[in-house]
Amino acid sequence: MNLIIFILVFIVSAAIVNGADAGVDENTIYALKNLNNYEKNVKDMREVVKNLQDEVLYEKSQAKDLDDHNFLESMIEMNHQIEELKFYNGFTDVRGPGIMLRVSDSTSDDENLDIMDKIVHDVDITVLLNDLKSAGAEAIDVNGKRIVNISEVVCAGPVLKINGEAVPAPFVIRAVGDQEKLYNVVTEEGTYAYDLKNKYGMEVAAIMSYNLVIPKFYGINSENKFAQSAE
Repeated sequence: MNLIIFILVFIVSAAIVNGADAGVDENTIYALKNLNNYEKNVKDMREVVKNLQDEVLYEKSQAKDLDDHNFLESMIEMNHQIEELKFYNGFTDVRGPGIMLRVSDSTSDDENLDIMDKIVHDVDITVLLNDLKSAGAEAIDVNGKRIVNISEVVCAGPVLKINGEAVPAPFVIRAVGDQEKLYNVVTEEGTYAYDLKNKYGMEVAAIMSYNLVIPKFYGINSENKFAQSAE
């Protein structure tokens, strides 16, 4: 395009210098002007296209940054939800006010009591745990074993098995929550703990604490011999 314009300009210039017609009429000069305008329009269009391309690249960059930002926010929210699930399901250590309850076998000399009534059984611990939960306990452990929804307390001869591990008496139950409510549910007359102490002579003692640390749940120490995942 530039070469054509150069030739036409050369011809017109030669005609003017030589004072001759040189075969260049007004139509040729008009065409030359149109070519100049056309070249300018092409240049302008190229500039417009370049600007549009730059804008597209910028928008793509912004979209990528937005996607990265949204992805990061999603990951942060997901991590927050995971931490909440871990907290509420006992997979984190917790700290707070509450009570400590010590329970051990009866030392009563009452001959009217059966020997089995003087021993702390799994049902006794289970009832005490349920009473504490009903009083709003937010975290509980027994002899350092965290109690969660899938925890088991079962008799195993002279000891109890908690989360699959043997735990001997005395049993120290720690519960985090409203101190007064927790204390009352294991000391007031008519409660299960009160009866263990006053009817069966078991050692049941509760104290308040302002800074209990309850360890996280480490799992159940057991192995399935027959059950397998169906997934």
